[in-house]
Amino acid sequence: MDWGKERSDAWMKAFILSFMGSISVVETLQIFVLGVVLAAIFSLPFLARPPAIPKDDLQLNLWNTTAPKKLLRPATVNLKSAKKKKELNKKSASTLMEFVLLLASVALLFYAAQMDKDTLAFHERQTLSIKILNDFDAIRTPDQLYSWLEEVLLPTLHPSSWYNGRKMRYLDRQFAHNTAAFRIGPVHLTQMRQHPGTMAKEKHAGRGWDVQPGNTSCISWRFLFPAPSNHPNYSSDCNNIHSLDFPLGYGTAMSFINALKDYEYLDEYTESFTIDINFYNPNLKLFSVVHMVIDQSEIGSLMPEAKTTLFRLFQYESANDYTSLFLHIVFTLLFLVIHFKEVKSVVDTGWVYFTSPWNAVGWFSLICTATTISVFIKRYAVAADTLALVARSNGDLGFQDFVDLTTAAWWDACFKHVLGITVFINTISLLRIVRFSQTIGKLLALPGIMKEEILSFLVVAVVAFTAFISSGYLVFGSHIESYSDLYQTTYALFEMMLGRFFANEMLDSNPITGPIFFSTFMICIFILLMNFLMTIICDAISADVDVTHDRELADHVWRSFNAMLGFHSPPNNQDKAGEPKLEELQANLRLLQEGLDESLDICNSILPQDNRSRVNVRTRKCQTRASQKQSCPVIDTECKVTIHIEPASDTDSEV
Repeated sequence: MDWGKERSDAWMKAFILSFMGSISVVETLQIFVLGVVLAAIFSLPFLARPPAIPKDDLQLNLWNTTAPKKLLRPATVNLKSAKKKKELNKKSASTLMEFVLLLASVALLFYAAQMDKDTLAFHERQTLSIKILNDFDAIRTPDQLYSWLEEVLLPTLHPSSWYNGRKMRYLDRQFAHNTAAFRIGPVHLTQMRQHPGTMAKEKHAGRGWDVQPGNTSCISWRFLFPAPSNHPNYSSDCNNIHSLDFPLGYGTAMSFINALKDYEYLDEYTESFTIDINFYNPNLKLFSVVHMVIDQSEIGSLMPEAKTTLFRLFQYESANDYTSLFLHIVFTLLFLVIHFKEVKSVVDTGWVYFTSPWNAVGWFSLICTATTISVFIKRYAVAADTLALVARSNGDLGFQDFVDLTTAAWWDACFKHVLGITVFINTISLLRIVRFSQTIGKLLALPGIMKEEILSFLVVAVVAFTAFISSGYLVFGSHIESYSDLYQTTYALFEMMLGRFFANEMLDSNPITGPIFFSTFMICIFILLMNFLMTIICDAISADVDVTHDRELADHVWRSFNAMLGFHSPPNNQDKAGEPKLEELQANLRLLQEGLDESLDICNSILPQDNRSRVNVRTRKCQTRASQKQSCPVIDTECKVTIHIEPASDTDSEV
């Protein structure tokens, strides 16, 4: 406590660095140097003494050593087995290399996908939506829109004081109220109007909307302001799309809204009205675009809709950015290597290569990866151009002009969608490498096993689901919002099929038809069809199907992996079948025949063939003299053993 925080932190940092350096570096180097010195000393020639063996012990060992009586001939070389083992080694090395390349590319894809994502982006979007879009959904008339602009939007965009009443500086007022995002340029308004044609509109003392004179091919509206200072950056075209910007000051912006209200900027000829506001959060380095659309429906009220988009316009500036650039280059090189291997496989095998579904998945992943790289380059170019426009619009008192960030936001969203599809396909492609496993092969073969049942089930399910969609839309379309159109009805019924439903809304809309529709749907779809689908899947899993997979490759890879770790397992004789097992049987029979021949040779050496006809031995004493004179033959006949080895036929090998 006497040292203070900074000196304490410095002492702790120095202590940890010294302690870790001493343990990890200094002492390790000392042990290593000491070991090298001792090894060099004890390996000197004059210190190395040969082992002394007494001469008597050496002679005794030589006399006691016996040579084998017979040297067996070496076993015949199994050329087919050696060739097959060589092919398995080559195939396993190729499979391992392909797996490493795919795994590295997928890992880099995951990094690229997470690089631009920020965990606080969701909270930033929620904060802007709550502050900017407060009570925006309640707008139904032009007067409510003008009131919302005056009471909600302008105080949020032009705060005057902090939460404690302290006055804000001019640059501080560029930040939205109670947020860390400041405005980039003024608020941009865009209105799309109906084509004037022969329509006429009464003007208010020469102000408001009027038909701009011109040729018949380009007749458009023109909005005349009461004062030139209140209509900055007004523009219109022949498509009757009119845009203008809010003034940057709070007072002039309030006068501008009053002018729009007094001279009926929104009238019966307005089709849609949009408000665009750009923000930037320097802490998160995120751009935000708040896009609000107000459509004038045919029922006479305004229908508001808003969307907040967050994205990042990055450039390679900091050390982390250059690290990302290096990883992007490595990923591109990996993509080129994988692409070269696939092209080589296509050239070697021809069009037969595409008959395998996994090869088609591999090529589809390559196409998605190439598309992702192209979209990334385009996104980077658009981001650079947009940042240049933003930099040019920056003045001494903030950003003076509105910059359209819609294109940059669209390309960013496009890149994220394409990247998501690419990550998914490349991750699924990893199963292409491990498909030789029996369990994985059977799992991947499930769609082929149950394809007939699944097709029949899909036909029945589509017909039944379409019937419920049509009836639900017709019955509840005018009563429940989730059934207001076919898309919403399909989405609501799909949620009901998954177990999420709102029965009270159906009951309130129609106390008779609602329960009948709900009960029928739950019985037919949720209970019967879903259980039929689960039964089909369970039967396919339990079915004993011969799955085509390279089991020998899997066993070889597993044995090689165990051998690398020092684990050795005895050979499994049950795994051998066919010709290798027949060859092993023939080798065992040959060894048996050689052993029998050796035994017969020993018999011939002990009892020659000419003395084997009559060999008498003396028996033990018996009770009678006659029994003492009896003799019995020991070996009376000659034994001959012959083993015939015949190759097995196809039918025998199958049995």
